[in-house]
Amino acid sequence: MAIGTLDRKDEFVGRLNDDEEFSSEMRWFDGSIAVTVGSEQLWLKIYRGQVIDSMDHTPAFGATIGLAGSEDAWSRVVSGELTFSDAVSAGSRHLASYADAEVEGGGYRTPEIQISGNGFEAGRVHVGLRRLVLLFAETYRRVR
Repeated sequence: MAIGTLDRKDEFVGRLNDDEEFSSEMRWFDGSIAVTVGSEQLWLKIYRGQVIDSMDHTPAFGATIGLAGSEDAWSRVVSGELTFSDAVSAGSRHLASYADAEVEGGGYRTPEIQISGNGFEAGRVHVGLRRLVLLFAETYRRVR
């Protein structure tokens, strides 16, 4: 399923700016977040809880925080099959038996969506990142 990250960019940014929880959690964040879905990128500059700029690439000076995963991982987040916590945490998922954990690499399986950049800031605004991903999923969910 192609997400088309840039197709609904303005709608997504609008939802972030209108969302009280996102604005509250990001109130004291002054930085940028790069959302990478497969080969597509969306860079968001956030100041005092509002997205004040966005681009379809990460500028040369980078991003404060990165959220990057395959299109498949993001598609599963969008569909609701994969939660934010499961997507960003290491370990195995969808286990039918104890043997499945070993097949998937056990607890050593890397997160499907990687959080990179300034780890202190990412930890400080973790709830805001969770809200960003939930709003991303709502915005890009296709009506079936």
